Amino acid sequence: MDLFSSFEQQLKQTTAQHYLIALSGGLDSTVLLTLFAKLLQIQPHFYLRAIHIHHGLSPNADSWVEHCQSLCAQYEIPLIIEKVQIDYRNGIEAGAREARYQAIQQHIQPNEILATAHHLNDQTETFFLALKRGSGLQGLGAIQKQSELFGMKIFRPLLSFTREQLERYARTENLTWIFDESNDDTRYERNFLRNEILPKLRERWTHFDHAVQRAAQHCFEQQQLINELLQKTFLDHCQTPTEFQLHNFNQYSSPKQTALLRMWFSLNQWEMPSKRQLEQLINDVIFAKKEANPQFHLGKQIVRRYQSCLYLTADFADLTGICLEMQDDHILLPDNLGELYLQRTPQHFIFSWQQFSVELPLTDLPIQIRFNYSGKIKHHPKRPREEIKKIWQELGVPPWQRSRIPLIFYGVQLQSAVGFFKVFEHSEK
Repeated sequence: MDLFSSFEQQLKQTTAQHYLIALSGGLDSTVLLTLFAKLLQIQPHFYLRAIHIHHGLSPNADSWVEHCQSLCAQYEIPLIIEKVQIDYRNGIEAGAREARYQAIQQHIQPNEILATAHHLNDQTETFFLALKRGSGLQGLGAIQKQSELFGMKIFRPLLSFTREQLERYARTENLTWIFDESNDDTRYERNFLRNEILPKLRERWTHFDHAVQRAAQHCFEQQQLINELLQKTFLDHCQTPTEFQLHNFNQYSSPKQTALLRMWFSLNQWEMPSKRQLEQLINDVIFAKKEANPQFHLGKQIVRRYQSCLYLTADFADLTGICLEMQDDHILLPDNLGELYLQRTPQHFIFSWQQFSVELPLTDLPIQIRFNYSGKIKHHPKRPREEIKKIWQELGVPPWQRSRIPLIFYGVQLQSAVGFFKVFEHSEK
């Protein structure tokens, strides 16, 4: 079966009709775009768009944009151009990939599937990179033709074809494509494999890529089986995606513990920790002293433990020194906490934040919003004044969330933690 016929058959299996095509302008994505364009001629019910990510890494990046614009204009396919800024902290390759998918997330529509031009050679390279990192079944598992990443459905219809097959098709169709000069730079790990190592293996073993694909698929299926066998236990621990209950966790074997944690990370589509990182997480966070509130940094995210539960959170900004004056009927809170609204009635001020609201007496004092307080308060009319730390504990509020809840002050006196408690007297006796 030729390339186009195979492509057409695969699209029949997806039943989807709306596709966003990732277009770099290189050989692989150019072939993918033209296959979609050819399909559109005989099946006009498909709705296609393309997106090109301008990373700004090459002096030729602007000319690549022009090439993609010309290509899409030729086939009358709408094109999105998105310039991105790369975070280099985890390396240029990882940073470019993260920026690329974040940009695509902003544009993809709910009914669209992202189509990428991954092919069989990419599969081999990815397998070897995972092998180099010492990955287990999860990392060695095959790239699938259909999967989900960052909440987006992804379709890879060229995965069973080699790059050589794509190049033959492109030359037969008289296609033109751009060449990224960075592909020759073997300082990058993928390029080193592609240019220095894998050609020798393919020369020795002609069907090497297909053998690697089978091995990767075996790893994927074994991981799926493990997940299936552990599913009931996993659901006992994880009823909310970003929380993992630790009851009975110490009774499991070490392999079972790490397998359950990997399922948790996979569910949240977060960076998969290495074996060493998982061991550190288990020893230093899960089995830390009961009174501790340990945490573990993983990329831009943090795993935290509180009251026999793990939480996945962002690396929040420190808001303890923030003090905002409320001079209008609403105020924008820092660090993506949303807005706090103020409504005046004849008897009260009503403060609203997220799904919470609180009624407070009217005042002529300055109204301030803070995120930090220490000392004793009276939060219930029939109870004595108590340390605010104890109140937070009774309410089950994790320590890192306590400094992210807006505290309303009239002058220097705390009035309320919105959604959690009101203060009934302000005497410092």
